[in-house]
Amino acid sequence: MAERVAATPPRPPPPGPEPTTTTTPTDTTDGRPSLPPAAPANPNPPPRPTETYVVQVPKEQIYRVPPPENAKIVEQYRNNHIDRRQRRPIVPCLKWAIGIALVLGILAAIIAIIYLLVVRPADPSFSVIRLVLKNPNPRAGSLIPKPEYDLTMRVENPSLRMGYSYGAGGKAILAHQGANIAVGKTQALDQGYENTTTFHLVLQGSHIVLPKQIQSSLQGSKDVIPMSLMIEFSVGKTIGGMVMGSKSMDVACDIEVSGLAKEARVVSQECETKFT
Repeated sequence: MAERVAATPPRPPPPGPEPTTTTTPTDTTDGRPSLPPAAPANPNPPPRPTETYVVQVPKEQIYRVPPPENAKIVEQYRNNHIDRRQRRPIVPCLKWAIGIALVLGILAAIIAIIYLLVVRPADPSFSVIRLVLKNPNPRAGSLIPKPEYDLTMRVENPSLRMGYSYGAGGKAILAHQGANIAVGKTQALDQGYENTTTFHLVLQGSHIVLPKQIQSSLQGSKDVIPMSLMIEFSVGKTIGGMVMGSKSMDVACDIEVSGLAKEARVVSQECETKFT
């Protein structure tokens, strides 16, 4: 026969903490609960405590020579810096060029000021003092001799410390009413500073037949005859006996003379000098 087993009654639950009841204070006036007072805020929070860390490095990791990886980083940085400088070579060159130009400009200004104050260069001035018309012996087979014009010139050098050296072989032309009537060559001449010198200029007539106005003057007419004289010199500037260079100089004179029978009288004359 089957045996009956009685059912086991359930175990009671384990005892737990007793429930706590919170009593809320109530306001005696209107019956509503009153809130607890708030804690005052601290305006100065307490400072955080200072912490000290001690780092220990093994002795074998302290390098007296930078490790290879650090050397590679330094070398790479150096190469990049050199590459940047090589890409912009015009900047330092431009700075050097500007500096040198400024220094040279200042030196040139100083030298120019000293030169002007000490030397005081000035162009020479020319003037015609006398004009004589001569008739040399006629050539073989010629009945009318060519005229010869002998001009006495005066040149003044007002420079304080600069002299002039006039080379031989310069060209001189005497013209009347736009037509050349005589030509010739200049002679060598050396002139010091602050000096006035006279020299002769002999020109040979370029036409056998003289112009009518000149023929009338040779016959005793006192008419004023306009003439123009052009001279080309090769002139060297000298300072202290040293030639500082050679330039071409042009002299143009407008002359009015009368009475060519014996010695012409220079009525008026004006000369201009220009270096070219």
